[in-house]
Amino acid sequence: MIKLILSDMDNTLVPFGASAASRRTVDAIHVCQEQGIDFGPASGRDRGELSSFFNKDASCYNTGVLVNGQKVYYLGEVVYEKTLPMDELRRAESIAARVEGCAFITYRDDNFGDWVGATREELGPMFERVFLCGGERHELGEMPDYPVVKAGMVVMGDNERAVELSRVLSDACPGLSFPNTVVNWLDASPKGWGKADGVAILQKILGLADEEVCVFGDADNDLDMLRRYPNSCAVANANEAAMRAGRWHVGASADDGVARAMEQIAAAARESCELGREVEPAFMRA
Repeated sequence: MIKLILSDMDNTLVPFGASAASRRTVDAIHVCQEQGIDFGPASGRDRGELSSFFNKDASCYNTGVLVNGQKVYYLGEVVYEKTLPMDELRRAESIAARVEGCAFITYRDDNFGDWVGATREELGPMFERVFLCGGERHELGEMPDYPVVKAGMVVMGDNERAVELSRVLSDACPGLSFPNTVVNWLDASPKGWGKADGVAILQKILGLADEEVCVFGDADNDLDMLRRYPNSCAVANANEAAMRAGRWHVGASADDGVARAMEQIAAAARESCELGREVEPAFMRA
């Protein structure tokens, strides 16, 4: 029986660019929690960014696997944190800052972003999407020195520019990976570390078997957890690799696909309790 649900945010739980999760999504989270099923985001975002998505309802994000597995929260407390290597970050910064229409960003604990490269005006709508708590632009070589857990970059224009920059940065910074998680955006993550590693830490804290964890995703930074867990689900708008990696397939983020699946998970848990035997969620029986 599923006892923990973890879902990617952008383009999975919510359509990219949406300012909040739908009412149906929040209600589905609460219905699962009423059945004793834990829920948490499994996102490239950090906790400070999630409050507005859930209208400050901390029960929806007190537990989660954030910053692509580099931060794990349980009941509102950080139980694991992995920082990025500063020498490789500076190398990536020097390359990205020279690319037209690109901004390289590092985030503080309070989620303010420091960046080099493109101006706020050049970034347009992307500015609000990636600097949710504000930010300050710096000249190359003048970025402040503090431990960095979360970093990434905006690459304006055709998304192929982001894909190409990811290749360049991966060659120059072998200790980091740069997945193109949404259009015009690259994460900066430790090579060989991902969401699945964070999920495993949370799973161990909760004492759960792999089969008791259900994960939802849509993009390259979800692949490791989609491949690792038997109850893995790709949304209908997922990229080709995520579609192949997901064992199950649910509706698109724009159609509340994850919310519908969570409703079915809660209904199956309720029915299992009533019947005294395990019942699979409806989408797993199709």
